[in-house]
Amino acid sequence: MPTFEVDFFAPHNKTGQRFKFLPSFDPDTRVVTATTLGVYLFQVRLVRQYIVGRLQVHSELEDWWFGNDSITTALDPPRAHALPSIYARFKPDDKGTDLVGDITGHRYIALTSTAPGKVVPTPEGRLRGVAETEQPVNISGTFQNGRAKMLPVRVVNYAKKRRDLLPVQTQDVPRAPEMHNIVFISEGFREEDRERFDRIVARTRKAMFTKDRHEPYGLLEHSFNVFKAFAPSQENMVTCAFKVTDTSVPEVPKGRPIPFDDQVSATDDKFYTMEQLVSKVGLPMRDEKRNNLPDIWRGQSLDDFHAERVNPELVNAWKAQQSVGILHARDTFFGLQLGCRWADRSSAFPDAEPVRPPPDGDTPGPALSRFVARLYEFYSGVDPHIFGLDPRRHAPEVCTDPANNTDPGNLVMSYLSGLEYAVSPFPLIGPLWAPDDENFKPSRGMVIVIVNETMNGGTAIKDSTITAATCNKAKVLEFVYGDPNVKPGMRRPPKADVVTDFIEVANTVAHELGHGFNLDDEYESAGGLSDDAGDLEDSTKDNVAVFGFIQFGTNRERKIDPSKVKWLALPRMRLSDRLIAPLRLVPGGVEVTIDKGQLAKWAKMKAENAQVHLRRRNITPDGQQLPLTSGAHQVHEALSIASINEAAGTMVLAGPNLPPVVFEQGSTIFVPLKDGPDHPLLAVEAKVLEHLNRTRLPLNSDPDTSAANEEPDGSVSIPGFKAPCIGSELIGIFEGAARFAGGMYRPAGDCKMRNQGDAGFCFVCKWLIVNRVNPGRHGILSKIFYPKAK
Repeated sequence: MPTFEVDFFAPHNKTGQRFKFLPSFDPDTRVVTATTLGVYLFQVRLVRQYIVGRLQVHSELEDWWFGNDSITTALDPPRAHALPSIYARFKPDDKGTDLVGDITGHRYIALTSTAPGKVVPTPEGRLRGVAETEQPVNISGTFQNGRAKMLPVRVVNYAKKRRDLLPVQTQDVPRAPEMHNIVFISEGFREEDRERFDRIVARTRKAMFTKDRHEPYGLLEHSFNVFKAFAPSQENMVTCAFKVTDTSVPEVPKGRPIPFDDQVSATDDKFYTMEQLVSKVGLPMRDEKRNNLPDIWRGQSLDDFHAERVNPELVNAWKAQQSVGILHARDTFFGLQLGCRWADRSSAFPDAEPVRPPPDGDTPGPALSRFVARLYEFYSGVDPHIFGLDPRRHAPEVCTDPANNTDPGNLVMSYLSGLEYAVSPFPLIGPLWAPDDENFKPSRGMVIVIVNETMNGGTAIKDSTITAATCNKAKVLEFVYGDPNVKPGMRRPPKADVVTDFIEVANTVAHELGHGFNLDDEYESAGGLSDDAGDLEDSTKDNVAVFGFIQFGTNRERKIDPSKVKWLALPRMRLSDRLIAPLRLVPGGVEVTIDKGQLAKWAKMKAENAQVHLRRRNITPDGQQLPLTSGAHQVHEALSIASINEAAGTMVLAGPNLPPVVFEQGSTIFVPLKDGPDHPLLAVEAKVLEHLNRTRLPLNSDPDTSAANEEPDGSVSIPGFKAPCIGSELIGIFEGAARFAGGMYRPAGDCKMRNQGDAGFCFVCKWLIVNRVNPGRHGILSKIFYPKAK
C-alpha cells in the first residue's frame, strides 16, 4: 500500500532559499514539525493524486475568540453539524505571517456544553444537537486553563412538520405532483423582516410573469404553482466567507473581496486582472514592502508569467490584497455563505502526472516551474458572488460539497421535506422539491432562496436544485473592528434594513431559475479554451455544446459539424398539446388523450388533413431533454387524425407506419409549422443552416476567443438572408459559453443565460422551458417569440 508524501515550499523567501529550513513530515507518526517561522505551501501526494494547501508557523498564540456571536445547529443526534469558527491573534514576527488566523478544527480550544442534554461538542469541535431548544444554551471554550468564553447555541429540528407553506399564486394545488411548483424561502431575514420578505416575493413573482424580458414564464403562468415559506434567522445578512481588504488604496477601496474581483486597469485589458495575477504570484506578505516586484516575480520561475502584463497600479493594488482580521460568521437559518474560506474549499484529488520537488532545488528550469505551478494552484480562489452551503453549518455526511453535489439531506431540503400547505386539508407538498437522482420530478430546481444581503450574489447550487439570490448588488462590504477586550474581531455592522433592488432580484431569479431547467450559463469570464473543450461527450446542459463532440476534421482547423448540435433540429410548431395519458393501440390506429378543451383546434386540423407528429417526453432525472436518449421512436411523423371523441377527449391517429406504444403521458402531439407543403421550419433558419454547413464555423462576427467577451455577439453576414431585427437573437451556433470564450457553444448571440440583466431568453431556451412545463404552448411560442427578420 503506497503511503502519501508531503512536499513543502516557502513562497515568500528569496529565490534560491525557497527550499531551505522547511517543515518536515514524518510518514509513520503523520506529524508535521516546523522550526522556522513563516508561510509555507505544501502538496500532499499519493501516486497520481494530490491536494495543495498552506501552512503558517507562528511563535505564540496571544488571544483567541469565537468567530460567531451565536450559532444554530441541527437536531440530528447521530451527526454533528455546526462547527463554531475560532480565530486567534498571534505574536507578530518579521516573516509576513498573518496576525490573525483561523484555528477552527485545530483542537487548541477545549469545548464543553453547559447543557449536554441538548448540545454535545465533538472532539473535532462540531456541535451535535440532541434536543431542540426554545432558548439558546451555551458552550464554553478554554485555552490552556484560561478564562472560559461562551457561545450561545440553538438547536433546530429542520425536518419537523410545519404548516408554513403559503400560497402566492396557486393554479392547481391538488395536482401539485404533476405541476411545476416554485417556492420562495427566506435566508438572513429576522422575524421583524418578514413583511419585507413578503414584499420581495410579491414583486418578484409579478415581474417574472408580466415582464417581456422574463418570457416564457408569463406564457406558462397558469402551469406554475407559486408558494412561499418564511424561516426567521437570528441575524440578518449571511456569512461572507472571503476575506476583504481593510485599507483603501487608489486602485482598490476598503471592503472589496480578496482577491479584488474587478479589472484594476479598467481601460486596458492588456494587463492582468487581480485574480489572474494572484493565481500566478500568490498573495502578499503582511505589510508587504518589497520593491521591484515584477523583476522579483520574473526570476521566480513562475509558470506563464509575463511581467509586461503588470503595471504600477496593479502592483500597488496587489500589495493591498490583505487584511488583519477575518469576518465573523452570521447566524442564519440555513447557513448559506457567499464565497468560501481558503481552508474550507472542497479538496479534490485530481488524477494527474505527479509533480515532485525539482532535484536541483531552487534552480531555474522546467522542473521548478512545474512544481511552483502545482503549489500555486492554492491561490486559485472561489468567486465571492457564488453561494454555497457553509461547511461549518452542515455535517460533512450530508453536505459533501458546499455548492455542487445534490446532497438531498442538506438543511434546505430537510426543511422543505416537512412543509405542509397552510390551507386545509394541509397536504404535505414539501417533498416535491427533494431531488431524486433516479426519477424526474417536475419541481426539481424550483426552490428560490431570497437572501437578505447587500453584497452581489446569485447562484444555482446543489446541482441546480436550489437557487439563491441577494437583495442588492453591492460590491463593497462594510465592517468594523471590535474592541479587542469586549468584542474582538472583524464584524459587519447590523443593519435595520437591507436596501432591496427589486429589478435586480427578479432578473437574477429568472436567470438562476433557468439552471433548474437544465440551462447552463452562457457568459464568458475567462479567455481561451475551456478545460473541457476536448471532451468527446457533449454537455449534459441542453443549451451548450462541446467542441470535442461537435468537432469536424482536425483540431487545428477548429471546424464544427452542425449535424451534431442538438438544438438546431428543434421543430417549430403550429399547434401542439400534451398527452395526459399514454398512447394506446386501438383498431385502426393509435389513441391519444389530451385536454378536452383543446379538441376544437384539433378538429380544424382534421378538416385540413394536417400532418401530425408525436414527440416523446424523455427527461433525465436532472432535467436533461437534449439529446433524446438513443434509440428509435423518439419522434414519429406523418400521421393523420382519423377520428375525434369529444366526450372522452381522445383522438385516433392513423398512418402507414404506426408508432409502438412508447409515447408516455407528457409526450407532445403537434402539427409542424411549415414553409411550403414539405418544408417544416426548425429553430434555425434554412439559410443559416446552409451557411453553417458550408463554413463549419460559428457565427460570431468577432471570432477572437483569446479574451472573454461580456457583450452580446453579433452574427457574420449571411448571403441572401435577412437577419432578425435584433441581430443577437439569431439562432445558430455561437462560440463562448459555460464561462469560457472558446470551446463551448451556445444557440444565440445573446440570452438571459448570458446576461441576467434586461436580456430575454433566446428562442432555444424558451423552447426548452416551454417543452418541459407545458408543450401545449409551442404554437404560441413559435408565432409570437420567434425572432423575426428585418
